[in-house]
Parts: sequence; C-alpha cells; structure tokens
Amino acid sequence: MATRLLVCPPTHYSVNYDINPWMTRNVGYSAPDAQRQWDRLMETFTVAANVQLVTIEPGEHVPDLVFTSNAALICGNLAVLSSFRHPERRREQGLYRIALAKAGFATTYLQQTYFEGAGDAIFDRVRPIMYAGYGWRSERNATLQLAELVGCRVMPLLLVDERFYHLDMALCSLSSGHVMVYMDALSPHAQTQLRRTIDPGYLIEIGIDDALSFACNSVELDDAVVMHSCTRRLRERLNHAGYRVFQTELTEFHKAGGSAKCLTLRLDEGPAIGIAAATA
Repeated sequence: MATRLLVCPPTHYSVNYDINPWMTRNVGYSAPDAQRQWDRLMETFTVAANVQLVTIEPGEHVPDLVFTSNAALICGNLAVLSSFRHPERRREQGLYRIALAKAGFATTYLQQTYFEGAGDAIFDRVRPIMYAGYGWRSERNATLQLAELVGCRVMPLLLVDERFYHLDMALCSLSSGHVMVYMDALSPHAQTQLRRTIDPGYLIEIGIDDALSFACNSVELDDAVVMHSCTRRLRERLNHAGYRVFQTELTEFHKAGGSAKCLTLRLDEGPAIGIAAATA
C-alpha cells in the first residue's frame, strides 16, 4: 500500500519575512535552486518506497505553503488544522483546509490556542504515545486539547532552543521503535521524560552537527530514511537499525528553517495502537 504524502511545489517559495533564526540571515533570498532540489526530493521518495504524492496548488502570496508538515495533525480521518502563531502564515490555513477536505478528511481547529500541526505533534510508530512540542510556536494548552482527540497518551515536550522551533526539527520517530532526537533542543524535564519512556537501545541521540543539518527532519518510508545529510556515525546507526539512508540536497529550504519532513505531511497517520488494530 502506498504511503500518501501531501506536498506543495515551491513555485512561489522564497524567504520573504523573518519569523525564525534561519530566516533572519536570509530575508530577501529568492531560492533559485528550490525547484530543482524539491523535484529531486520527490524523485528520491518514489525511488525509496511506494509513495503517492498528493499535491496542493502553490499560492503566490504564501511562500511557506511548501512546508506542508505544518498544515495539520492527521489522526485517522480527522485533520486537526494548524492555528499559526505568526500572522505571516495564517493565510495558509484556509488553503490547507480546502486541500485536506478535498482529500477526504474531516477538519477541525483547536480552540483559542496556537498549534502548528505535524511540525509539533509526532506519533510514536510503536508505542501508543504522541510527542507534542510546545514553547516557540505551539502552546502548552494545545497539548492538553490534543489529549482529548488522539486516543493515546500525549507527552508534552518543551522546546528551549529557538533554532529548533518545531519538534520535528529535533525528534523523529521510526517504525523500528527507535526515536532519533537532539536532546539539547528540549528542556531537562522533557529529556528525562524521553529517557524514562524509551529504552536506551532505541534512543538515537544525535549531536549538534547532525542537528544543524536537519537530520531529525527526516522522512521515513518503509525501510528508507530520506534526509538532507548526516554524519557517518548516524548513518551507520540507522543502517544497524535496518534502514537504508537516502541523502538529497535541501539547502534552499534550510534558509527558511525547513527540510525533508517539513516539506511533507503524511496522510496515513494515527496512534500506533490504532495503526496496529487497523492492519491486524
């Protein structure tokens, strides 16, 4: 069965404003190689696994629409849509809602809180847990509301390094049971929670070099992990866990603070216990 990914071509992508530290140094950058890098990423997906790409039409005045991970949290047939913190991104919300409704999802918003979708809400692939980042974009109240919707334990994780403003920049859950994480992006309490929950043999703690290369912002497709780049040590660790590692250049998107995972929204998603029951 094909993995469905919501994606958006970077036709109008550029760095037009400053809402994160990556953008600060690149405001006004037109990203001339973005289309080439995006095309190569899509090609890599189709080579690595059985993938169905569901495309949303790009919009002229929404340069970050390309980062579809921020569209919503998908949980079964429900799309919990983002409520963006920054005004510059709020015009994306209606476009994402139309696209997800067209794809067959019921849509809803959380109430009176900022929440930035799958960028800050990540289901564990094996354990009935959802990791919920908050602090820079999503709010703590969003994690409390999600607990009423997703049908599994929600683990709030406070993000403390503004370079890793979404959880999917610092944590990646894999179907092998491994969780790849850059611990220094999280508060001490959040680090303790993860270490108490995940067996040390399944916790892949990455260093700053891999973190700044957006290694945690990877896309898992069957036995493949697709990313911008990683160190030899991390690649060998992933190989040992049973994964083929595909690397493809995404530097144009790094200038706005995004990478492979940010450029996709997985449309077949939900708690691990629900996935197991559905496939039994």
